[in-house]
Amino acid sequence: MNNKKLMVAVAASLAGAAPYVLAQDRPVETVVVTGTRIPAEPLFIPNSMTIVDLETIESRNDPSVIDLLRVMPGLQVTQPGGGGGVASVFLRGGEPNFTAVYIDGIKVNDPNNTRGGSFDFATLNLGDIERIELVRGPQSAIYGSDALSGAINLITKGRADSLSASIEGEMGSKDFKNAALAVAGPLLQRGGFSVRAATLDQGDYDVNGTFKSDSLNAKLVLDDGGAWRAVLNGRYADSRGTAFPEDSGGSEFAVRRTLDTKSALDTVLGISTRFRASDRWTLNAMANWYDHSDEFSTAGVVRGVRAGVPARGGTADLERSYAALNAVAELSPQLRATIGADYQKEDGSTDGYIQFSPFFRLPTDFALIRKTVGAFAEMQYANKKGLTLLASVRRDDPDTTDTETTAKAGVIYAFANGTTRVRANWGQGFKLPSFFALGHPLVGNPLLRPEKSRSVDVGVSQTFADARVRADLTYFDNRFTDLIDFDATLFTSVNRNVVTTRGVELTVDYTVSDALRADMHVTNVDIDVKDSNDQLRQRPEWRGGLGLAWQLRKGLALNASWLYVGDTFDTSIPTGSLTLPAYHRVDLNLGWMATPRLRFNFTVDNVLDRSYREAIGFIAPGIRPRIKVEYRY
Repeated sequence: MNNKKLMVAVAASLAGAAPYVLAQDRPVETVVVTGTRIPAEPLFIPNSMTIVDLETIESRNDPSVIDLLRVMPGLQVTQPGGGGGVASVFLRGGEPNFTAVYIDGIKVNDPNNTRGGSFDFATLNLGDIERIELVRGPQSAIYGSDALSGAINLITKGRADSLSASIEGEMGSKDFKNAALAVAGPLLQRGGFSVRAATLDQGDYDVNGTFKSDSLNAKLVLDDGGAWRAVLNGRYADSRGTAFPEDSGGSEFAVRRTLDTKSALDTVLGISTRFRASDRWTLNAMANWYDHSDEFSTAGVVRGVRAGVPARGGTADLERSYAALNAVAELSPQLRATIGADYQKEDGSTDGYIQFSPFFRLPTDFALIRKTVGAFAEMQYANKKGLTLLASVRRDDPDTTDTETTAKAGVIYAFANGTTRVRANWGQGFKLPSFFALGHPLVGNPLLRPEKSRSVDVGVSQTFADARVRADLTYFDNRFTDLIDFDATLFTSVNRNVVTTRGVELTVDYTVSDALRADMHVTNVDIDVKDSNDQLRQRPEWRGGLGLAWQLRKGLALNASWLYVGDTFDTSIPTGSLTLPAYHRVDLNLGWMATPRLRFNFTVDNVLDRSYREAIGFIAPGIRPRIKVEYRY
């Protein structure tokens, strides 16, 4: 790593205007449920993680989940074409399909899609989300397949202290519209319910495409305040969008100007229960069902520097059922452990075509079913001298391939001075081949092996100035093997690539006063594709930002964010390979509680009107002012 570059990046970040405020490893009472089967406070989880709480979500007033994810350390996000395009989330340089995504603990990755099983975050309405938990590093020892780089769990709103309802509406330039109606309240001693319906129209803000979505989320929490707790949740989302094809060169370079069209329906149903059998034993059970269907059509991309892409389209459907049971034992005041098992069934099918000419259409239908039985165990040890140990092991037995055993281990040591904590993690991950890679009649290969990863990271957290300043520095080293790629000579998918990603993540959180808080993040990722001169797309070496949250007076708060993304390699069919220049953007939000029931948000996205590109030819939208009104009663 070039130390001079690091110094320049840090200095530039500290000199900028301001970005994000996240709950990064703060000593709060929040219980983490992602990356562990033994829920614990963040201070007792060795993994590098970021928790975004409801206060942060509301104070930023981002237009989408994607925009909120952009400011997370170690996470590069691109969405050329807006909501109607392909959103990609690269965690520590890994592929978008290397991150397992959950909504209330229910997996929503789609193995049918051409991207190998990633999730389209555009289908989510940010107003439905109460908290986001991002855990970095392989998590297959907890979740099984898919979590090669890490896991993201989006937790929806669940209850209110008193019966309440709210209505909100938002409008922005170029016909941006967002509206929602919600009802929430308490039940039993500690339970509650919430129902929220929302609609979003991106309008004409992005010249590369359009996007609309409607969603309905409901959650019921039953809790007697003692021995048992049950959570039932459901989600339905309907989205439609248009965009230039991914490699077409966007509005700048696309020769064929016909936009892709896509639509999707998502349905999620789940139940989870907890029963406190005794002072030492707790039983947990969960079952859920996820259905994702989509329809897509593209006119293709005309040949340029690279070979073109023919027109194609079709419909796809994925149905996933999941059930799990585990017991958590309090073996001693310092030692907790869990053991359990789970079962998953995935049923995916695609009815598609490729149009090679006006007279020749090739069907690309496929249908696959995969069943996986898993068994897992986890142990957590924490003593009063500042030492915490966490170890997990899991064995997965898919009916389509050999069994996989994965493990992870972590350690934390908090020094007696109370200001310094060090941690280290090691983990393994695996990902079963996607249904598309296995079953597509033209490029699929049923002999593909699972992709695998191993990761090591070490970190130190330090507080200064009576805990008003908190810094966290992490070094990570990931190795991905047996990666699935398309072989043009064999014209099929093969296991061949080995990729390593190494880098550092630095975050600094400064509480200036009760009314003012600022923070900074810098990430450096060095990616190496072994035995190849290939470069991986859309993954900058440097990214960072600053954030400012300022309570101007009671009921009036300002949130400002500044994001920097360094030079990025990309390629498209019309242009071939190019390096996209670095860019930065500033977003502002002013929140005003006019009365205890009436709230206004005055937001300006890309306030400096920067014209940058996340992908070749896809010009980022310019400045966009928005105003939001919310009334609660």
